[in-house]
Amino acid sequence: MISCYLFLLGCYLYYTRSKYFPGTLSGYKPAAPDWLWIPLCAIATGLFVYHEGWASGLLLSLCACSAALMLIQFTAVLGKKYFYGMALLAHGLVLLEILR
Repeated sequence: MISCYLFLLGCYLYYTRSKYFPGTLSGYKPAAPDWLWIPLCAIATGLFVYHEGWASGLLLSLCACSAALMLIQFTAVLGKKYFYGMALLAHGLVLLEILR
């Protein structure tokens, strides 16, 4: 779950720099450097490879990155409530993973 969270965070940082980021959420652009999404996605890929092996880890990281990009774009277009809901759900799942 930590890997999925890192992919979600990295894809969010990447998507906020895009020209397709919705104007309704323009106040939610982080003050992070432009390149920060690359190490976040690399660490997430490394965690998947470490836990699942190199072939399965790379396939899982590809699926997780695709899902993260899809979730970010879909919820950002739907509006603030859905975007906040997805962020709360992701943080809640990470907390459950840590407490387990």
